[in-house]
Amino acid sequence: MKILAYIFRIATTAVAAAVLLASLTSCDNAIYDDEGDCDVVYRLRFRYDMNMKFADAFSHEVKSVRLYAFDSEDKLVWQTEESGERLAEEGYDIILPLNPGDYKLMAWCGLDNEESFTVPQIDLGDTRDPLQCRLNRTQHPEDGAVSTEDLHALFHGTLEVNLPEDLDGGEYVYTMPLTKDTNVVRVVLQHLSGKDIEADDFSFKIEDNNGWLHHDNSLLDDENITYHAWSKYSGSAGVDVPNSTRAITDVKVAVAELTVSRLVQRDWTVNSKPMLTIRKVDDGELVARIPIIDYALLVKGNYNRDMSDQEYLDRQDEYNMTFFLDENNHWLSTTIIINSWRVVLNSGEL
Repeated sequence: MKILAYIFRIATTAVAAAVLLASLTSCDNAIYDDEGDCDVVYRLRFRYDMNMKFADAFSHEVKSVRLYAFDSEDKLVWQTEESGERLAEEGYDIILPLNPGDYKLMAWCGLDNEESFTVPQIDLGDTRDPLQCRLNRTQHPEDGAVSTEDLHALFHGTLEVNLPEDLDGGEYVYTMPLTKDTNVVRVVLQHLSGKDIEADDFSFKIEDNNGWLHHDNSLLDDENITYHAWSKYSGSAGVDVPNSTRAITDVKVAVAELTVSRLVQRDWTVNSKPMLTIRKVDDGELVARIPIIDYALLVKGNYNRDMSDQEYLDRQDEYNMTFFLDENNHWLSTTIIINSWRVVLNSGEL
């Protein structure tokens, strides 16, 4: 009997030790709760390399993030927003407090305090459809809906993810690509005669119906928006002129800056082309009127001929256009410089 009791005690001790070992190594054990060794962590990072340098500029350009998560039934299950200096930190990410499963993530970035664009608030259980981004505008007696401000840089992103169930714990990192939806257009008027030119003598406008963006970043039907220049100034620069009696001459210029919402290539047989219009202020005489997307795409081939038109428009967020004026302030419509590329236009080319 003593031998049987001894064997029983040995067996009982072995079983207890096995149970203790299993409890110590379990992810549910309280010893590991604070350490998080067995937690599953899902992290979302952002990347803005949809630019002409093909380099991530998120930390330099994006100032705020509003992020949404929708389940497989397209219902909102979680949302968050963040802004400030932390977005500029290396390796910035957002932890997704979601259960394993399939999700559609969506972000509007750069809304800041909605000074330039507004996105409606939605509640848990809502679908993505209301998340439409609308340009803030005012009403002008002549131009209708207008935008006269330097718009805050706006970005859009979507990403479908599968968050796996990992009983052993682990960390999973996902990256959401962003597209920039605002563009700066800088217009330079240069006098060939060298006489003074005042920026305030001209009006600069861009007309487009691109003030309302769907949750997938496509354009929704909207009223026509007239973008006014938010900055105008005059200046001059000294340049060497070969074979001139003067070693240095001054080039007189007038500069205007406008910021517009996303430029989108469309079917121009059913849509009006976005137009850049320059007029004299005193009598309203037309100086230049051009289809801005057509002109912007004239130099696309100098960057990347394999790039689609829309990809070019999304990557290029700044357009510099120089028009040459004669002594009567009329545009010499044979030449224009676009983003440092000199374009010689044939009659009736566009």
